[in-house]
Amino acid sequence: MLKAIAVLAVVGSLMLVAGCGGEDSTVSKQEYDQQLELACNKGLQEREEMLEEISEKFEEGGRKTSKDFQSENLIALIALYEGTTEEIADIGVPEEGEKEAEELVQTREDAAAQVQDDPLGSINSLITIFAEANKLAEDLEAKSCAV
Repeated sequence: MLKAIAVLAVVGSLMLVAGCGGEDSTVSKQEYDQQLELACNKGLQEREEMLEEISEKFEEGGRKTSKDFQSENLIALIALYEGTTEEIADIGVPEEGEKEAEELVQTREDAAAQVQDDPLGSINSLITIFAEANKLAEDLEAKSCAV
């Protein structure tokens, strides 16, 4: 019985932290920072794995690429980026720095949408497209969130 109560207490606290079941989607600054780091590190790892796969395909293709290959892979990378952005949004906002956290999600969404709209046309502008989101990530001390 005591074990069941302890499990329910843990589940209940996790639901509160995750924002489930309540209107308040704020988390402590420390919790936000930890969750942000986890989400971005996971996204970074997924991106590195995908880049490795793309590199292998490039090598297997005789180091030749086509516009379709470039576009297809850029769209796949942006999908990973968008997934990380969704995970960041799901964290909620910190009690301190709410505006910055919301701006991070919005600028990441805007940058991804810009690339999705014109993958090949955006290739030479990626640094500029992601500059604001990268700066916000650095301001939040989440360098792994930067591209």
